[in-house]
Amino acid sequence: MRRARPVSPPGGHEADGRDLPLFHPCPPDPACPHCGTAATPGADRPDWSFVDGAYCISLRSRPDRAASAAAEFHRVGLCWKVVFYRPAKHPTRPKIGIWEAHRRVALEALAAGQKTVLVLEDDVRFASWIGPRSLRAARRALEGLPPDWTIFFLGHWPLRAWFVRRNVLRSASGGAHAYVASPRLLAWLRDHPFGTAPFVRLAGTGIDAAYAALPGAYALFPMLATQSGIVSDHLADGTKRKLKKPEHLFSRWRHRERLLSGLARPNELAVAALSPLCYALDRLGLPLRVRPPRLPVTKDVPAGVAAAVQESG
Repeated sequence: MRRARPVSPPGGHEADGRDLPLFHPCPPDPACPHCGTAATPGADRPDWSFVDGAYCISLRSRPDRAASAAAEFHRVGLCWKVVFYRPAKHPTRPKIGIWEAHRRVALEALAAGQKTVLVLEDDVRFASWIGPRSLRAARRALEGLPPDWTIFFLGHWPLRAWFVRRNVLRSASGGAHAYVASPRLLAWLRDHPFGTAPFVRLAGTGIDAAYAALPGAYALFPMLATQSGIVSDHLADGTKRKLKKPEHLFSRWRHRERLLSGLARPNELAVAALSPLCYALDRLGLPLRVRPPRLPVTKDVPAGVAAAVQESG
């Protein structure tokens, strides 16, 4: 399928995004074969109706990333369904901003009565082969999950996984750029502000690491989405930060996103090849090491307290 050209945000807003609504639909593209004037009625277009809603998180200060994401949505037929969430960047701790952005999307979905919600980040890149057939397979995979599923990754960084069906992995995975949230996950996000959830330290300390510790996590195989590899401005707060711990050499490395993006599919294949070993380790009661939450689980943790915990950790 062709790659659509970037689409400008609605209303011709300035680059600082101060006038952007928090939530807005995907900007239309007249040339889009799915939503524009060139759309063909009755065409066998990609069907994303297996989710009740779809959201893309993109900072209001990054219209370039929002436009790039919109181009992807026009390419894969998500343009008519996806809603952009455009928060301001967290002033001091981007990791808190990421967490609270996913949480805000969950609150919006719950308020709208949505049960299964596709959540995306603006660096998402869908596979070139995505189309009606692959989406029908994703629908069947989602519908075949057990009743207690929590999260279904369409794109992820598997830390440990094993096959439960030919195209479905039971997984412990990092990654928050493309996943389907169940009603359980939406409620979990509602009740867990930053710092109040257990996490897998191997995946970091943010939302990715918390998702890696979730029970009932599954992933589509092969994954339908990776990341673009563009350096995220979530990773830095605009000041030169000291490398206080050895892991900071990687977590604060400017090429980190590019490396993780390029290795996503090779890592998926490697973990799939080790599926029997991963299954055996799980049966033996040897899960990944999970760290306890840093703060008590409450619904109203002050942002300043969470930031202080993050700073000290």
